Amino acid sequence: MAMTLTKGCLIFCFAMMLAITTQAADSPTVAKTSVIQLYPGPDTQYELQSALINAVPGDIIELATGVYEFESELNVVCDNLTIRGSGQEKTFLSFKNQSVGSGGLTATGNSFVIEDLTVQDTVGNGIKVLGARDVTFRRIRVEWTRGPKSTNGAYGIYPVECRNVLIEDSSAVGASDAGIYCGQCRDVIVRGCKAINNVAGIEIENTLHADVYNNVATGNTGGIMVFDLPGLNLVNGGDVRVFQNQVFGNNLQNFAPKGTMVADVPTGTGVMLMATDRVEIFDNEIKDHQTSNLLVVSFHVTERKINDKKYDPIPEAFSIHHNRFSGGGAKPSGEIGIKLSPIVGLPFPDIFYDGIVNTKKLVDGKMPEELRSQIRDNGKATFANAHLDKLSPANLFNGSYKVERSLEPFNVDVKSGEAVTLQPHAPPSGKGNPAVAVYRAAPKLLSGWKLFEEVDGIIVPASGLISYELITPLFSDHTSKHRMIRLPKEGKITWKEDSVLDFPIGTVIAKTFAYPDPTVDKTENERFLETRIEMLEESGWYGFSYLWNDDQTDAELRLGGASVNVSWHDAQGKQQTNRYQIPNANQCLVCHSQDGKFQPLGPTARNLNRKYHANDELSQLADWSKKQTLQNLPEKPISSMAKFDDPQSGSIDDRARAWMEVNCAHCHNPIGSARASGLDLRLSQRDPGQYGVFKSPVAAGKGTGGRRYDIVPGKPDESILMYRLETDEAGARMPSLARSMVFHESNELIREWITSLKK
Repeated sequence: MAMTLTKGCLIFCFAMMLAITTQAADSPTVAKTSVIQLYPGPDTQYELQSALINAVPGDIIELATGVYEFESELNVVCDNLTIRGSGQEKTFLSFKNQSVGSGGLTATGNSFVIEDLTVQDTVGNGIKVLGARDVTFRRIRVEWTRGPKSTNGAYGIYPVECRNVLIEDSSAVGASDAGIYCGQCRDVIVRGCKAINNVAGIEIENTLHADVYNNVATGNTGGIMVFDLPGLNLVNGGDVRVFQNQVFGNNLQNFAPKGTMVADVPTGTGVMLMATDRVEIFDNEIKDHQTSNLLVVSFHVTERKINDKKYDPIPEAFSIHHNRFSGGGAKPSGEIGIKLSPIVGLPFPDIFYDGIVNTKKLVDGKMPEELRSQIRDNGKATFANAHLDKLSPANLFNGSYKVERSLEPFNVDVKSGEAVTLQPHAPPSGKGNPAVAVYRAAPKLLSGWKLFEEVDGIIVPASGLISYELITPLFSDHTSKHRMIRLPKEGKITWKEDSVLDFPIGTVIAKTFAYPDPTVDKTENERFLETRIEMLEESGWYGFSYLWNDDQTDAELRLGGASVNVSWHDAQGKQQTNRYQIPNANQCLVCHSQDGKFQPLGPTARNLNRKYHANDELSQLADWSKKQTLQNLPEKPISSMAKFDDPQSGSIDDRARAWMEVNCAHCHNPIGSARASGLDLRLSQRDPGQYGVFKSPVAAGKGTGGRRYDIVPGKPDESILMYRLETDEAGARMPSLARSMVFHESNELIREWITSLKK
C-alpha cells in the first residue's frame, strides 16, 4: 500500500503557532492579540489554516505580496479577526488546484474583516461568511480567470444570514450565479463596488434593510437583482434601496448552470425586482440592455412550483423614481422577453411590470395605501404593464393579455425608505478563543492520549474504553472505523431520546479511520490513516485529528489538516486509489457545528440501539446500562434507526431517510452549517417541501446538475439531490467534506426512494 504525505512532511502547526501567537500565562481564556505575518511558500496552505485555528479575538493576519496556492478551503471561526493582504493587485489567494471543500474561504466569526487581497478560481463560492454580525469586505476582488463558464463558483462575495454587513470598494468577476450576493441578511451596505462578467452582478436576496449605491454593474447577464425566493429561513425580505448606481450594457449570455434560479434571468437585464416588498430604486443610470432596463415581476414568471406557505411571491409597495433610462429592448431574451415581446412590442419597454397582484388584498378593487407602488419621474422611460394577474400561474404565458402603458395608476406618493445605519464594530473583548488553549494542551502525539495499547505485537484499544458501532454510519470514502469512548472517572452517559447522548465533562470520543492492508505490522490487516479526537471541556466540545506514521506506531497532531495518497484492494479484489483528506480543526465545525457550537454526530440513541455482535444478548445501550455506564435508560422499548443496506430493518423510506439523517442532516437542518439552503434532511422532518420535494435550489451553483428541483418525485434523474450524491466533482459533490469517492450502494437506495415518491 502506497502512502505519501503532500507538501513534504508539512509544517507542524502546533509548534509554528506557539512561536507567533502570544497568550497570557495566567489565564487560558485571556490572550494578547498579535499581528501574524505570512509569506508565500510551499506550506502556506497549512500555515495559514493553522494561524486561523490558533487566532484569538483581535488578531490580524497579514499576507505579504505574492501568490498563495491552496488545494483545500480555508475556515475561520474566531471572532474579531482581520485578514489583510497587501492590495488587490499584490496578494492573490489562488484555488485553481482546489480539490477539497465547497468554496475558498468560509467564516463564521463575528466582527470579521477581510481586506486588500484577491481570491481566484475557487471550485465553489469565493468568500462566504455565515451567520455572523459585523462583517466587512473592503477592497476585495473575487474572480474566475478562465472567463464566463458554468463551472465557475456560484457566488464571489457571499455573506449569508449575517447582520451589519459592509461591502465596499470591492469587485467580483466571473461568478456563475452572483458576483456580490447578500442572502438572508439584515442591515447591509454595498457601495463603491464593481461587478463585471457575472451572471448576476449584485444580488440582494431575502434580505431586510439594504442600501446598494455608488456601484458599477456592467458586462453581466443582469446588473442588479433584488429577489425573494421560497423555502428559506428568512422568507420575505424588504426595505431595500438601490440608488446612484451605474448599470449599463449587461448583455452577457447567461452562463449559469441550468436549474439555478439565476438561469431564469433574461440576458440583457439592467435591474430586476422579483417578489420583494418595499424596494426603492432611484437616481440610477440604467441603459443599453437588450431585454429591458428594469423588470418588476412576481415569482410566478419563473413557472416554478411554490411549496412554502409563508412565502409571498408578489412584489408590493415598490417605488421607482428619478432614474435615467436609455437604449435597450431591441433583442429580448428569456421566457419573459421571448414570450411577451410579441404582445408588448419592440423595443421592449425600459420598465416592464408583470402586473400580477394578490387580489385577496384588494380593498374596493384597489391596493391599500401601504401596499401601493410608485413609478414616476423617470424621464422618457417607456413602460408596459402586462396585467398577467388576469391569468392563472399555471397558464401564465398562454392567453389574451391587456397591456397597459399608462403610468397614471402609479402616480402616487410612496414614503421613501430609510437609510441603513451600521453599528460600529465591537472592540476585542480581551477574552481569547478557548479552543486555542485546548489545542495547545493537546498531546503532540496520539500516544499521549493512552487510547491504544500493544498486545502480542498488535495495537488494540486500551482497557477501560467503550467500543461502539452504529446502525447506519457516515460514509467516508470506504474507510473502516474504530470508535471508542473514554469517560472520566465515575462519569456516566445520560440517556437522551432525540439527540446525541449527554456525556460528562472530560469525555473523549476517538474514531480511527483505516483501509485494508495485508502487510503484517502493528495494525493487523489494516493501515490506520487518522484518528479524530472529540473532547468535552467545560467550555464545550472540541475536535482535531492525528495522522498515523508509515510505521504504524503512532500518530502526530495535524491541526491544519493533511492529505494522503492511498491504495488498497476492495472486497472484490479490485485495486482502489484515493487522495484521502484529513480535515483541519476548523473544518470539523463545518459538519459538527449546530447553532455555532461543536456537537458529536454519531452517538444518538436510535443509531446506537443495536447489538455489537449478532449473537450478543443485549444491545449496546442495554449493555451500557447494565454496566452502569449509561443512566436513565427507559424501560419501555427503544426505537432504532433503520440500517440503510438491510431491507429487513425498515421500508425504503425508513432506510433512505436514515441514510440522509446520518450523511446529510448534520449540515442540512435549521441550525446546521447548510441552514441557509432551507433544505432540512433530518429524519424527523416530515414536510416534503422542507426535505426537498419541488424545492428550488439556493446557492447550489454547478451542483444543480442542470436540474430545477432538489427532489422530483418519481424522477431521480431530474433531482438535484441525486446528482450531488452521484458526482465526485469538487464544489458539486455532497457532502463537500469527508468524501471524494462515490458510494454506489447508498445511491442505489436513494434512487429507489425518489422513484417510489408519489407526485
